[in-house]
Amino acid sequence: MAIALFSLSTTLHAASSEPEWQIIKTKYPTKDVVIAGYNVEDFGAKGDGNEDCTKAFQNALNAMKEAGGGTVFVPEGKYTFKGSLEIPPSVTLRGDWKEPTKEEPGVRGTLLMPLGGKGDPDGTPFISVDYCGGIMDLNIWYPAQSPLKPDPYPWTLIQKGGNNATFENLTLVNPYQGIRIGPGANELHLVRNVYGTPLKTGIQYDSTTDIGRLEKINFSPRWWCQSKLPEAPRKIDWIKKNGTAIHMLRSDWEYVAHVEIDGYSRGYFISEGVRGAANAQFYNLSIRNCGTALEVEKTNPFGMVFTECSFDGIDHGVLLDEKFKSAVMFSSCIFSGIDAILCNGDGSILLDQCRILRGNIQLKNGAHSILGSALENRSSQIQIEKQVIGVILAGNTYPSSLPAIRNNAKDSVLQNSDEKLPLNPIPDYPVDFVQPFVPPRVDMVVVPTSGSDDTQTIQTAINEQARKGGGIVFLPGGDYRIKGHLNIAGCVELRGIHDVPHHTMGAGSVLHIYPQDDAPTITMESASCMRGLSFNYPEQSINDVKEYPFLIQGRGSDICIINVNASNPFKFIDFMTHRCDNHFIDYPSGAPFMIGVAVGGGSRNGVVQNMQFNPHYWSRVPNRNPLYANRTKADIKSGTGGLFWTYQKENMDALVVGDTANQFLYQNFVFGSLYGIHFVEQGGKGAINCISHGHGTDGSKIGCYFEYGHGEIYMINSELVAMSSQNKTAIKLGAGFNSEATLINSMVWGRTDLLAEIENGTLTLQNMRAYRHGKGLLLKGGNVYAANLTFSKQGNHFHTMDGKAELTGVITVGPFETSGALLEPNHVIERPARRKK
Repeated sequence: MAIALFSLSTTLHAASSEPEWQIIKTKYPTKDVVIAGYNVEDFGAKGDGNEDCTKAFQNALNAMKEAGGGTVFVPEGKYTFKGSLEIPPSVTLRGDWKEPTKEEPGVRGTLLMPLGGKGDPDGTPFISVDYCGGIMDLNIWYPAQSPLKPDPYPWTLIQKGGNNATFENLTLVNPYQGIRIGPGANELHLVRNVYGTPLKTGIQYDSTTDIGRLEKINFSPRWWCQSKLPEAPRKIDWIKKNGTAIHMLRSDWEYVAHVEIDGYSRGYFISEGVRGAANAQFYNLSIRNCGTALEVEKTNPFGMVFTECSFDGIDHGVLLDEKFKSAVMFSSCIFSGIDAILCNGDGSILLDQCRILRGNIQLKNGAHSILGSALENRSSQIQIEKQVIGVILAGNTYPSSLPAIRNNAKDSVLQNSDEKLPLNPIPDYPVDFVQPFVPPRVDMVVVPTSGSDDTQTIQTAINEQARKGGGIVFLPGGDYRIKGHLNIAGCVELRGIHDVPHHTMGAGSVLHIYPQDDAPTITMESASCMRGLSFNYPEQSINDVKEYPFLIQGRGSDICIINVNASNPFKFIDFMTHRCDNHFIDYPSGAPFMIGVAVGGGSRNGVVQNMQFNPHYWSRVPNRNPLYANRTKADIKSGTGGLFWTYQKENMDALVVGDTANQFLYQNFVFGSLYGIHFVEQGGKGAINCISHGHGTDGSKIGCYFEYGHGEIYMINSELVAMSSQNKTAIKLGAGFNSEATLINSMVWGRTDLLAEIENGTLTLQNMRAYRHGKGLLLKGGNVYAANLTFSKQGNHFHTMDGKAELTGVITVGPFETSGALLEPNHVIERPARRKK
């Protein structure tokens, strides 16, 4: 909803040098209350489209940095720039923006108009975003650009700093080059809800070594053509011949979802970067009317997965180049093109329940398995050329009895079966990943730091807001000392300066916790919210670990925690002790010791998304701040950094799921834990109808542990890396688990001892890449159904002690090896083992 209610602002003990924190009444809808420390108009900026606003904007941004960070607001208007801007650390530049739609595509709201850099594609970018900074709710338009023969310009937006940069709610009307991340070292970008018509390249990212996220991107000629801006073209043919919408180079574990691309030469291009190639997982890509919808030149050895994507290319739906040596997996995807799929490389393609609407599947090399899929056009064929090692076709359907398979290789290369397979479908997901929270009373109290114990001052402000019917308690940037307990009442939001995800090193509004007893430091009542804050425990030490209570505990329904960082909590978030229906946790980050996020207590319809845990949240801290004197060293293989990582691998439950129903877990990640995700018993109950999409466990002992459960659990697009001293397992089903765990589109690597250990229940695997599998799957009891598995190393693949197993569609290097009870898989391709040099 648009913030159109009355607003008040009160500052307690504010120094005269501090910014005038204000609630901004935006003209267009937002999903939060906009709070800004400065307005660019106060620095002389004029939105008349005539005067150069470069200096005024930069002065406002610099002033916000000096004040400890926060948001600089840009009212609706047209702002001209002859130079470039740098957004400092922990500063967000935010405007007033109306999200375009197909029904109302015109540009409305704040409009930035860069003029500099024409003819110089390698020049200074228009806007550089430093670490923990962001740019939001803005339109950017190049008024001098031509649609017929576009002039080169520098990149419009780049990530400058190492940790966290956010590009959100933007319309990039017609940049020559849109958003660039890398090739310098970088981590943790978030590009979300971005529209536009980038001409040469929309988004390019490289050298990302901790999770980057792309969510809800829409690039099409439509947005410039229908922008209603002066001289908007009727059509843009140049993009169809020259444009690449998104170019991914090296990115480790990139999370991509809800991307629409229309009308480019290449929709999504994946190639090798300056520091190697990528692994990634993708959901709901819709790429149409492009020369090549998806081109994969090269991935790293771990591969990529695509779920519920559509690739509609004029020439190629999916093109895999000669350098492709790994594996790509597609589940419930749709393909079309002259070549719906063309594979020139020696890697493997796994298809699970996919549809070929138009064109051929042309396999020139490699080893491939296609299960439960459909060719729907009478002229479509699966073409197998002489260099192909093997092809498995099982449970597929064809439009007629005419031959749909042309095999130019040896007869033994093709394994074909019409028998229908019992494949599980992809479950339905929620569609809106940004939940609004606006207090019923839009009022703000500002509480600056006192330099001593701030507990009572903050609690007094919360109580006063609650007494009045709700509102916001805002904490400007600074160090707050908490030596007691806080309770966030219903309809109250406790808020810091960060409107975007942030890292410990970005400081901001930091609450330093000194626990006095065993009670949670902060409790949250129904319909309360926490946003944009950071936490630190100054007296915690890896050399003397203190078993502190939970930092945050929920005690009711409709609670939100958004963009909250905790450098070193012993236990972070507890939504398990009490029932917390409809909870929403978005981008909690930090380095917990024992528990990260725990949900349960009978909670219904909760969401945990973008969880981001890594030891570096305690080693990369604000410079020269004595409150972080006990931080760990950056090297996780030695010293205090090594001690901390070892502690986490032996103790930390990153994401715990107990008694819940309809819990949704989305794009979560942990590096360093005992259990990356853990399903447990709680009062004789466990998770029912839980869906995890895009979970990543890295540097941990057990990737996912189904200890208890009596309802279906789905994990889609999972990446599981087991690394520890001993007993390293990617997937474990315990003796108390008596339900079904379905993993679709999974990647496993690291130093795992076992790919999976099954004691009870049913494990269903569909589309899995096991780069390293240890001793394979160990079946002690229960059931295993596996379809489309590719193993990259030699060694035992399956050991059966008890239970029942069925395997269909297995690709190995060297012979398929089993031990224990006899197991005869259906359809196996044994690649020749490479000789060791």
